[in-house]
Amino acid sequence: MEALWLALLGTLTAGYFALAGFDYGTGLLLPFRRRDEALRRMTPFFLGNEVWLVAAVGVLFAAFPRLEGELLSGAHSTFTLLLAGLVLFMAAVQLRLWWWLVFAGALLVSAGWGLFLAHLLHAPWFVAPVMPVLFAVHGWVFQTRRWKLFPATAALCALPVPLAFGTIDVTGLMAHPDTLTLLAWVAVPVIPLVVVLQWSIVAISSR
Repeated sequence: MEALWLALLGTLTAGYFALAGFDYGTGLLLPFRRRDEALRRMTPFFLGNEVWLVAAVGVLFAAFPRLEGELLSGAHSTFTLLLAGLVLFMAAVQLRLWWWLVFAGALLVSAGWGLFLAHLLHAPWFVAPVMPVLFAVHGWVFQTRRWKLFPATAALCALPVPLAFGTIDVTGLMAHPDTLTLLAWVAVPVIPLVVVLQWSIVAISSR
């Protein structure tokens, strides 16, 4: 049962990062592209991509109630930066605010994720810009509709997730096995629902 929950958390988190270039990558490229068209293409995917993050956080709190403290230990400033970027980015996109606020939010989020993953991997801080670069490349693939490159850029964006997860020892951090079994009946259908939602948005928006 523990392996199932680890796989579920890893899949949802990797899925979020694999699709993050749709929105964060597009935001990072706004200074260099036709902004109105780029934002129009990005907006339908925005809420769909965030579902992956919300689902991953739900699994984290439900199945790993003591893991949050381990993840945030020594990274509170980085996580504050990340949350500020998420709030700014979501507000700027949904309220149709100035393009530079969308860009600033995307930069804060991508840099925040880079710093956070560097923290988990015990890597030097200067490797953090790797995530903004990967998101930007992924966003370029999305904006230019180069779908043959999408699996490669998606995999590169998601690659830091299993690397970071491999450094975490979850022994003693998971919920009671009986609780995990009970929650599994609710959690297991999450991934198919998320996938259906995401690709329904893709199909509708690509018409």
